[in-house]
Amino acid sequence: MQGCAIRCPGCCNPHLFHHRPNRVVPVADLVREVEAARAREPRLEGVSLLGGEPFEQDAALAAFAREVKARGLTVMVYTGHLLEDLQARGSPLLAVTDLLVDGQYVAAERTTKRRFIGSTNQRLFFLTDAYSEDDPRFAAPNHAEIRMNAQGEVQVVGFPFDRFLDAFGPGHGSA
Repeated sequence: MQGCAIRCPGCCNPHLFHHRPNRVVPVADLVREVEAARAREPRLEGVSLLGGEPFEQDAALAAFAREVKARGLTVMVYTGHLLEDLQARGSPLLAVTDLLVDGQYVAAERTTKRRFIGSTNQRLFFLTDAYSEDDPRFAAPNHAEIRMNAQGEVQVVGFPFDRFLDAFGPGHGSA
């Protein structure tokens, strides 16, 4: 998602901080993209919302998440906010989230030892029965995938290890 007022130092997506939309996509178009992705990959189990800060667009994303869940898929959300704060403000997105990673990214607490977690202060919440804490996937360390699309664009997905980041040059890896 585009836009983040939190702006954690060391964030892996600083290009998504600004609030100028790169591309405005109607919910129905996003749902069609999810349906097309599932047609290509029937094992697709859900979507992950990150950014930027998803809870800065929580009304529209809640509508999207409801459509995703209506299709039997799950919704995972990454946020720099704390669960308690989101509950207090009554975010509509929280109500349709299966799995939540909360807390600001803290570069000094960076970790690759916990699946889906970037720094040790962040927490993982199982908000529905879609996932459970004893699922072995959540005990595995983080990993990263490198993908190349038909246009030759390379995308890194996940939480890369220091040696991977170091390959991109100074300033990208750990100190």
